[in-house]
Amino acid sequence: MNNTVSGFFPRYFHNTSFAVFAFLLFGLLLWIPSLFIPFWGDDYFFLTQAREARLNGDSWWLPFVTQSQTGFWRPLSMDTGWRFVEQVLQGDVISAHIYSWCLTLVSLLAVAWFAYEFARAMHWPQPKLIALLTAAMHAVHVATYLPLHWVAAMNSPTLVFFMSATLALWIALPRLQGRVRWLALLMLPVLQLLALFSKELAILIPALVVVLAIFLRDKQSYQRADVVVLLVCVVMCLVWLYFYKEFTPSRHSAYGLTLGENLVINTLSYSAWIFNVPREALRMIVMERYLLGVAWAAACFIPMAIVYWLSIRALKPSLTIVQWLAGLAFLIIAYGPYFLLANQSYEYYAAVAIILPLLLVARALVMTDRIKIGLLLIGFSSLIAVQGTRSAAYPAVIDRAFWAERQIETLQQDTIVSPLLVSVANEHQFAAIGVRGLEWRLGLPIGSVILTRDCYRNGEKLAQRILVQNTAGDFVWEDCN
Repeated sequence: MNNTVSGFFPRYFHNTSFAVFAFLLFGLLLWIPSLFIPFWGDDYFFLTQAREARLNGDSWWLPFVTQSQTGFWRPLSMDTGWRFVEQVLQGDVISAHIYSWCLTLVSLLAVAWFAYEFARAMHWPQPKLIALLTAAMHAVHVATYLPLHWVAAMNSPTLVFFMSATLALWIALPRLQGRVRWLALLMLPVLQLLALFSKELAILIPALVVVLAIFLRDKQSYQRADVVVLLVCVVMCLVWLYFYKEFTPSRHSAYGLTLGENLVINTLSYSAWIFNVPREALRMIVMERYLLGVAWAAACFIPMAIVYWLSIRALKPSLTIVQWLAGLAFLIIAYGPYFLLANQSYEYYAAVAIILPLLLVARALVMTDRIKIGLLLIGFSSLIAVQGTRSAAYPAVIDRAFWAERQIETLQQDTIVSPLLVSVANEHQFAAIGVRGLEWRLGLPIGSVILTRDCYRNGEKLAQRILVQNTAGDFVWEDCN
């Protein structure tokens, strides 16, 4: 490369460009199989709900001011998102996954913005490179995995986008001046509200702002107007909480908040997410497939542990004890209510919490010039975590989705009449299809699928045959006697 070109590009570009480009390509290849995951589980509920809203002529704004049917009030990320999938994308599964891809890409841009503003506030060299590395590592982390494979989890990248953008703007605020500063002050409550309409975790944004302010207290300070806006955001959160309770009168017991052994289980699970260990590896261990489960978890954990250890060693001299404690507080607060979940803890719940650790890793890799080895270790960990999850047998979620698709494809070859009687032996497995899935994919009217053990109701035969789940888990037809 001649001197002119060398002078135009920063020196670090020559040393790291190939490694970063290769890592981004790796991330893309890691994502591609997600395009071919069928709809499953909750997808069919939301598709049906969106179709009913369209056929009823409901306004797209109606979910923002009415009671939720899901137990979660997420009108922006769920109701509006699924209305777009069903009405604009016409319920096409590949288009829906591409939509999830776009949401994830936009969320990664917000993650990069957050990392860039944080690095600038800390006066770290090469903030753009730190931002790029943070977003790239987030893209392949197990916390980003499931929303790409399960459209029903589209609320996660939407939340990551609004929370990252809101926190980035809060970090940038002390350096803004004039009209730009006033515009930012006006935008912050708007972003806060949009984040609240995306997912419940957004109620913790004001607390995270305080934590980040403590981390950056020696580098920047806020003005009185900033504090006033923060208090306005707190009031908005309290008002939102009132309406959230009004619009979600009931929810599944798995998503209840309790204080018991679930706190220990969720804390251990969260620790696994931070170290890139997938849910399926933990499930394998719990189901007494110890050797394979531990080996899988270790293969994901050890490379990430090495990266974290190298990063802590590199950053230890430059960060104060207050900053380390603030970082720990961010980790705890950003996972918030998920510590108390009665059940159903997924990796993507840590999608916001993992941002700061990955940002600090990016800073450490840049300052120690260990970008290549760091990306290699993280890439290996993510490959084992993601590909392993895709390959794991039932009860793994992706295998359950493919099982559901096989059942539906077999049924589509037959003539189905209404009502369709179904006898379920494995409710957990059947949930990957569900009543809504059978109705949606087989073109049956709502209410025409009946879960029952026999063919009779009040002495009257309901149908000539019944769909029965056999011991192998597959559905077969049996005649009604």
